[in-house]
Amino acid sequence: MRVLLTKDVDNLGRAGDVKEVADGYGRNFLLRRKLAVPAGKGAETEAKRLQDAAVKRETKDKNEAQAVADDIDNKTVVVRLKVGAEDKAFGSITNQDIASALKAQHRVEIDRHKIDLKEPIKTLGEHQVSLKLHRDVSAHVNVIVTQDR
Repeated sequence: MRVLLTKDVDNLGRAGDVKEVADGYGRNFLLRRKLAVPAGKGAETEAKRLQDAAVKRETKDKNEAQAVADDIDNKTVVVRLKVGAEDKAFGSITNQDIASALKAQHRVEIDRHKIDLKEPIKTLGEHQVSLKLHRDVSAHVNVIVTQDR
């Protein structure tokens, strides 16, 4: 079955590509999820239009991400964490806490999913957190965890 991809699909192709896929995969997965349409007559012109739109959108997103990265790279964010006896932490600092601190302290709104935090921060001190703003653009933020009294 020949399909025209309308969105990027992992391990298959990018938006605008015309691909030959198995019938079941095309019908049951790609077409149902509106990731592709059947490639008929005029598929090449439609593919070209989709590729141009995808390239334009990709360039715009990358430029916006680069502007945010230039603005926020190596900034410092202070976050408070409740601490009990013997510096035992109650709770942890998550990517949502870092996103709200960035918004409050630097007036930069970043989606919490773009904050690359392997595991929540449970210790006091300074930590470096990376932000994956775009496939090609990343930045780093210094997070200082202080004691909340």
